[in-house]
Amino acid sequence: MTAPIQFLRSKYRAIEGGCVTCAGDLAVVESLPGVKEVDALASGLVLVTHDGTVSDDAVVAAAKKSGLPLVAAGPARPVRA
Repeated sequence: MTAPIQFLRSKYRAIEGGCVTCAGDLAVVESLPGVKEVDALASGLVLVTHDGTVSDDAVVAAAKKSGLPLVAAGPARPVRA
């Protein structure tokens, strides 16, 4: 029997006048291997739930392709079940 996957949540903040609600589709971030869910908040935060295998650099690069410049806003934290 295998242990259930412990998901992590990473927080990113829009920079350089980036607008989360005006950004292009963030599906490119959701399509990254290991990403389970992406939540874009009107406050300028993007929350990415993942399995721990995706790097901040990969998320930032993918968001940039969608037209949203992001910066990591702290370490990933475990998601409570």
